[in-house]
Amino acid sequence: MRKIALIAGCSQSAGSEIDGNQDSRYNRDHSFGNLLANKLGYEPVNIAVSGSTNAGIARSIQLWFKEHYDSTIMEVFVIVGWTEGSRIEVPSRQFGQDYRSSNPDSDWYDTTAGNYYRLNFSWDGDNDEQRSVVAPHKRYMVDNPIIVETNSINQILLIQYFLKSLNIEYVMSHTMHLCTPNRYLSYYLDLVDRSRYYELDADDQTSFYWKYRNLGYTNEKAKYWHHGEEPHRLHAEALYTYIKENNNVII
Repeated sequence: MRKIALIAGCSQSAGSEIDGNQDSRYNRDHSFGNLLANKLGYEPVNIAVSGSTNAGIARSIQLWFKEHYDSTIMEVFVIVGWTEGSRIEVPSRQFGQDYRSSNPDSDWYDTTAGNYYRLNFSWDGDNDEQRSVVAPHKRYMVDNPIIVETNSINQILLIQYFLKSLNIEYVMSHTMHLCTPNRYLSYYLDLVDRSRYYELDADDQTSFYWKYRNLGYTNEKAKYWHHGEEPHRLHAEALYTYIKENNNVII
């Protein structure tokens, strides 16, 4: 029986810029997901892609299972690092957006990602066609943060129930700011299985990136918001301890 740890997420889960490069085998091998997989005795399959939205992360998990999962020959444990709740995907007028070239060391790539623009607050588009699509959607994101964050929480619930339907064990955490809790989100957050979600209720400043940044960790090799090796090691240790305390099936 092949034991696989499927690791999904954005650049934080890919270990981006640990060695100064956007993507490399070294980065993925030293990412918190791969380190956790090794501690659990599973073969890491890291499909995290930089810039991913939570919708894209959820879709990549479902498509990987559709294409690769065979319960007769493999045991799968899923490690999900959800990203910022404010990111959204918008169908592009021009198919084939190239995200793969910046993620050459992904162990598997969701080709449907190229059908979407991945929007966050720092990207305005690189040409007139992109800007014409991005501008109104960014306005929507600014005006409707509760709707956007609700959509992200629903992606978490989608994958939670998808994995439970297959009797797949998993652990989740968020690597960036996921949401600002309020009365509109409380119903959805109450449905999340906290025995499988590390620090869901913690202050957003304790998410993977912000927690270790606030503790003073810096990565001099990084151009963007990414940690070096030590925060990844510490987060893997924290997740391992959390699994030990909440899940007797894996450990």
